[in-house]
Amino acid sequence: MAVRPFTQSSSQDDSLDVELMHLGDRLPVLAGPSLIASGWRGGQFVMYVTANWEFTVEKSNGTIAPGFLLMQSENYALTPPNGNGPGSPENFISHQFLSGQGGGSSNVVTLITGNSRALFKVYETIALNGAGVRAGGPITYSLNDTLAVSENGLLCNDSTANLNAAGIPTPQIVGIVSAVPAAINNNRLGVDLNIGPTR
Repeated sequence: MAVRPFTQSSSQDDSLDVELMHLGDRLPVLAGPSLIASGWRGGQFVMYVTANWEFTVEKSNGTIAPGFLLMQSENYALTPPNGNGPGSPENFISHQFLSGQGGGSSNVVTLITGNSRALFKVYETIALNGAGVRAGGPITYSLNDTLAVSENGLLCNDSTANLNAAGIPTPQIVGIVSAVPAAINNNRLGVDLNIGPTR
């Protein structure tokens, strides 16, 4: 296999859910109660919500997404969602805790916003159909596709009409495909991001 010209300090086998190629802005946020209850994978787009503390986020519904969570939450299940293997990658050294909400440092998670380039391990792989249901068959990503945030808070290239049918009246475009999922990048989706509010 050819050597990738751009690499992170981690090997592909143990690298995180998101490989940042260009950092963008990193901001501390608090995971909301629903995120804490469900856990999350790196690359989960989020939105601010009203809560007991400022800067609290929950999973984005696709209408607004100031950014995505860089690292996955702790997860020790044998088959975590959207991935294979024992727990989430690098559980013991590069995860963000689910406990400690409201005090201490373990409740703070990292939000990436602004302009950045990244390779995502977790993104939508099944397309929306015309009824707004994820039953439209496998998604094919092509270079320069525009990317929106799905109803699940993940990257997708579904049409505006299908996203409307899924309950997203004004989909937020967050970037373009700069690298298609392939063997050389361990089937990661390469994205040049320009995250900002929908006007």
